[in-house]
Amino acid sequence: MNNIKDEKLIIRKKQKIIRDKIFNNKPSHFTLSLFNQLFEKINFQEINIVSSFISINSEINTKELNNLIFIKKKILCLPVVKKKNSHLIFKQFNSDENFVKGHMNILEPQNKNKVLNPELIFVPCLAYDHRGNRLGYGGGYYDRTFDYFNKINHKFISVVYAYEEQKLNNIPIDKFDFKVDYVITEKNLYSFQ
Repeated sequence: MNNIKDEKLIIRKKQKIIRDKIFNNKPSHFTLSLFNQLFEKINFQEINIVSSFISINSEINTKELNNLIFIKKKILCLPVVKKKNSHLIFKQFNSDENFVKGHMNILEPQNKNKVLNPELIFVPCLAYDHRGNRLGYGGGYYDRTFDYFNKINHKFISVVYAYEEQKLNNIPIDKFDFKVDYVITEKNLYSFQ
């Protein structure tokens, strides 16, 4: 099989099943000491705007991460798909707000919320590898966003938040794929800088 797109599709199907099993058998996933290590490495006190995500399906639960962002007195924003095949925008979110259903019924901050460019972006995935490659759901939204931020010279740090068992030896990549700077799991912090 030579087609990277086909390879990714096969891996996505397998990884979805694997992640569902992990989700059903993993009572604990948040490790504060690893987040503290990450925050020290990236000079977190200098960062003001942080993007996270609201977990869907069997994604690692972000509730404790998002609460920590609020505790650390950072501005939390969440990704929003404004237009299909475009980059994401990030809307500010406050803990006492309600969500609205957006693209693919993913919960988003309300339309009136302020759009921001985050300095730190936590990213979901189906898989990651030992080189910092990430396999998402195939929409390309985060890759287009990273490309857009690079084009406008917006500096940011990207961090995959996932289960340890989502790690693969190798993820096929193409010219549109961006590596992440870090991966944090319930067991390890990986740096790719």
